[in-house]
Amino acid sequence: MPHLVVPSCRFYSSRDEDLFFAWLKGIPGVVSVTGRGKELLVGLRSSRLSQLALRELLAIHLRYRLPMRQLAQFETPQNRSWFRSPESHWHGKVFAS
Repeated sequence: MPHLVVPSCRFYSSRDEDLFFAWLKGIPGVVSVTGRGKELLVGLRSSRLSQLALRELLAIHLRYRLPMRQLAQFETPQNRSWFRSPESHWHGKVFAS
């Protein structure tokens, strides 16, 4: 099962934290969220994510300023045109060398 590692992030209120976890757990393909020290392990059903799931992961990573390079693993021939677009605001954060 593929997974993402989410480092500790800053929440500005208990409601903010609640919304983060609800959003993360509500993303299609996310099957588990487990704490490991100061990190979270996010288990995914597959490494082939739907466009909706990948866009939601991009959004939550941007919103909470999470490291985004690990999202590059979800590039496929089907999503390459929009996901790897140099004009996208996440491009440098995901695909920087």
